[in-house]
Amino acid sequence: MALFAVSFMLEDGSDYNDRYAALTKAIEAAADGDVWSETSSFYLVTSTRNSVGLKDEITSAVALQDGDVLLVINLSKTKGHATSGVTRKTLFKKLIDQR
Repeated sequence: MALFAVSFMLEDGSDYNDRYAALTKAIEAAADGDVWSETSSFYLVTSTRNSVGLKDEITSAVALQDGDVLLVINLSKTKGHATSGVTRKTLFKKLIDQR
């Protein structure tokens, strides 16, 4: 089991509250163990999946729109990560590869 950081940013819109509720529910449902979510739009979850698998499970349960961003980072030894909607991928990859 690995520890993941999951963070997101949703675009404004008439369905913002619905997307927010659906996304938080999907993140909690995708976790295989404990979930910590005391700060806004940030979760620590445990999962037996890899980064891409966890991201795919979360995004399959939510109708994200263009402009929504989801980030999943494996904080355990494997150092995996997966993203959806990240616009500055080169900078993100440069920074994340420094782990």
